[in-house]
Amino acid sequence: MFVFAIMGYYFFGDPETGDPDNWGDLGSALFTLFSLVTVDGWTDLQSKLDVLGFTSSRIFTIVFILLGYFIFFNMFIGVVIMEIQHSTKCFEKELQTEREITLAQKKQEIIKKQQQEVRQLIQNQTTNDLNKFSELVERFRKTLRHSDYLVTDDLYTSLSFIDIYLTSLDHQDNTLQRLQQLYFETACTLSHILEDDLTEGKTQKESRSASL
Repeated sequence: MFVFAIMGYYFFGDPETGDPDNWGDLGSALFTLFSLVTVDGWTDLQSKLDVLGFTSSRIFTIVFILLGYFIFFNMFIGVVIMEIQHSTKCFEKELQTEREITLAQKKQEIIKKQQQEVRQLIQNQTTNDLNKFSELVERFRKTLRHSDYLVTDDLYTSLSFIDIYLTSLDHQDNTLQRLQQLYFETACTLSHILEDDLTEGKTQKESRSASL
């Protein structure tokens, strides 16, 4: 903007033939260029230069708007938007980490509570009239409310088991496909052998009938 301000002052700042209100000094030129960067009233500034006979000023105006507004100004806005997005992602990542830590702590507390309750049940087993631990656990389940949390580690709901199971299904599908291809090739080979036998038998019959 400083370079273009000097150029505008040199070309259009003549007090007699130019536009001294907008280009008469360096401060006015910088203010005029700021108006061009914001694309606010640039048509009025350009029409005033056209009236004064500066037809070549259109090139100056177009080049400065292309550089100042469409490139640098939008680049500045893009950098600000990217920085905001980066800050938002970091903030969301921190929130997710805090939630995972909180959930892990709650899970540990629930597991400890369950372990204490199970130990207490084992200790009280001798004083009850129950013969098996399973009966004691069944009675404990009946005392649970719907609001009580229960943390279980089931094999069929773990991510590692699901991953291994899906991989095994993929291998099974590949094996079935290969077996089907092998059966198809075997059937084609047997059909060719059968056709050759039928053709050979037919030829032998024709040769026998011709000899008779």
